Amino acid sequence: MPLFCGCFRIYNERMTNIDPALIAAAAFYDEHYAAAQPLFLRPSDKIFLGNKNERLCRFCGLGEQDATFKDEAHAIPEALGNKSLFSYYECDACNSFFGKGIENDLGNWSKPSRTLYRIRGKKGVPSIKKRGEKPGWRIDYEPTGFVIKQYEDDPLMIVDEANKTITFELTRDAYTPVAVLKAFVKIGLTVMPSEELSNFIEAMTWIREADHSKGLVNEFPLIRSFQPGPMPNDVTVLMLFRRRINVTGVPYAFFVLSFGNEVFQVFLPSPKQDAAINGVKLNLPPFPVPGSIDRAKYGNTTVAVVDLTGRTVVRGETVPYAMGFENFTRDEPEADAKSG
Repeated sequence: MPLFCGCFRIYNERMTNIDPALIAAAAFYDEHYAAAQPLFLRPSDKIFLGNKNERLCRFCGLGEQDATFKDEAHAIPEALGNKSLFSYYECDACNSFFGKGIENDLGNWSKPSRTLYRIRGKKGVPSIKKRGEKPGWRIDYEPTGFVIKQYEDDPLMIVDEANKTITFELTRDAYTPVAVLKAFVKIGLTVMPSEELSNFIEAMTWIREADHSKGLVNEFPLIRSFQPGPMPNDVTVLMLFRRRINVTGVPYAFFVLSFGNEVFQVFLPSPKQDAAINGVKLNLPPFPVPGSIDRAKYGNTTVAVVDLTGRTVVRGETVPYAMGFENFTRDEPEADAKSG
């Protein structure tokens, strides 16, 4: 990824159909941050970060004499739809460690969203189903659309056919919140230019720490924006930002990751560069996102701060989702052949 370069104009102030709050937020980030070249990733692309002929793992520090580099290391987990961006500087041992650990937690946490957004991972769009030994509800995505199964005594959804909306209460697989946070931070450290890595030594150690009770910073907000309406399911967008020289009072670096209907703004902890704001209450506007293609029809973008600092395993967490539909077919259960 190229070095940070000057300004990154997100909106043109002369445009009159843009929410003034978004223009103000864009001006804030343009004033305080420089941006690396944004990445717009599609399945047909194949981009490798680093040098194939100089293998050195940036996470454990081992080179080709002490580690192997045979596997393709995804810079963004494949579960999030990334089939394009890889790195040459992640050894097989670290790739396996992250994949079985924090990236698995991220996959479990994000799975309901990825199913409803039709995000294709290694095995296609993931199916979600009720856990347990007894048959229960499940959602599958097939070429003809979503196939949803539920039982009368175990409802999954509420269908409003008049307004063409479905409301779900979906259950996440087990995850540890801070492991999910580490997985997000790992993405940022993967795409970070090598010249900046000395500012994130503590963060590198933290994401490789299997003991999640060990913290790094006191507060660690993650900002999630939800863009309603039909959004592309095969495009991943990543933007990386670093504080401008001579600017103070804001975190040193963050990145923005967008897939499906969600946009995540993730700050990258640097005790070295952020010492001046340690313990200071910050009030930052969320990074501006374009929003729905038709706000009058689909509504406005919603923004929330997600707390992923919990250090214990979360099981059976339910999350609400609402989505619209064009066509809905209700298959009635077949009559019992033995009944009169």
